[in-house]
Amino acid sequence: MEVVYYQKYRFTIKKGQIIDIDPFLNAYLYKNLKESRYLHSLSVAKLMYEIALSNNLENPLRYYVCGLLHDVGKYVSKEKTLKIMEEKYKNFLNLPFYAYHSFVGAYLVENDLKIDDLEFLEAIKIHTTGDEKMSTLAEVLFAADKIDPLRSYDSSEMINEMKKNNVKGFIKVVYETKIFLKDKHNDSNYLSERMYRYYLK
Repeated sequence: MEVVYYQKYRFTIKKGQIIDIDPFLNAYLYKNLKESRYLHSLSVAKLMYEIALSNNLENPLRYYVCGLLHDVGKYVSKEKTLKIMEEKYKNFLNLPFYAYHSFVGAYLVENDLKIDDLEFLEAIKIHTTGDEKMSTLAEVLFAADKIDPLRSYDSSEMINEMKKNNVKGFIKVVYETKIFLKDKHNDSNYLSERMYRYYLK
């Protein structure tokens, strides 16, 4: 077994799998998420870790923790969500309300958990919408959130693509996301449109 840290948070790895999550982080997740969303977060974290390992990305634990925390803003009250958005992210108030939880989540991760990794926080902010010129961490989070094996559709092909080549796999996920959302409903936003223009040239 190996004990590893991301910032001040402690994890235990055994045979390439994270078997023990920092108890403070785990308690924070359990307090702030419904059970289904907690399980989703664990699943996304595991998938991100596997994608990082299979692509030899630097610091796979960072990917794991980002997946673990990406949805902590999901169940913040509407009143508190709007207050945080108006005070901290006024430039993004024109996004659909469903995207706000990503920004609120980044705010909570920075302020409650004292994580000061700017690229990490940015990845959480845009994990719902995507954007142009995303970091590798942000691309993997966006993809893993969309293709989480706990979702109600078969995402195994895209999971395999991400594990084989995270750059090409991400393009595939972006393309499939655009098609899925176009068929489902018209809730486009300018960040997603920027992502489509940039990555689907």
